[in-house]
Amino acid sequence: MNMVSLLLQNSSGVMSVGVAHGEKLLFDSMSDIDLAGSRNVELYVKAALLNSDKAVADLGCIFVDIGPGGLGATRTTVAFANALGFAKKIPVIGINAFELIGYHVGHLEQKPVVCIRPAARPNHYLGLYEGQNLTDFSYADIQDAQVFIRRHQNTAAFAGKFSFRTDESELEEPWPLPIANVASMASFLHVALKKYQLGNWTMRVFPVTESSIRNVR
Repeated sequence: MNMVSLLLQNSSGVMSVGVAHGEKLLFDSMSDIDLAGSRNVELYVKAALLNSDKAVADLGCIFVDIGPGGLGATRTTVAFANALGFAKKIPVIGINAFELIGYHVGHLEQKPVVCIRPAARPNHYLGLYEGQNLTDFSYADIQDAQVFIRRHQNTAAFAGKFSFRTDESELEEPWPLPIANVASMASFLHVALKKYQLGNWTMRVFPVTESSIRNVR
């Protein structure tokens, strides 16, 4: 595969951008200290292309993290991906953030991964990444989230971010610690290329929102 692809990840609130040529990662913004802390998607993309010796005209596909996570940051990045894809008439493929962090942590730990991130208080997004598939993807209240975690805590690793404390002075009972809340760009590229091979291409994607997934029952 000789396609040049752009990879955009931002649902954790930490912007990261990659450029790849086929299976080879040409640029990873996580290793560029000059970009650290910036929230400017365009700045990241310009730096990524410049450091990869590529131009927008070279891009064959855009992969973007669609959440769940920080909705403002995710919407901004998705909007940028959609606009660029539309302008260049190239596919834009959205990838669920739990597939990204699930694959990343699962590859490290060699076990199923419970993915969890906060939604509108006091609710959470939940998912189980196992066998390279995301299952049980849900929007849950605190009680359901706690039950879900306890059900898997002895058999799974954890990814994402969560806290059930409602008062800063309150002592919280011990919960499993997430190993990562961001996927490496190498993990992102692996998941992205598998998505591309499925052939379900579009030129517009949408971020995950609370209303787009069903509640845990």
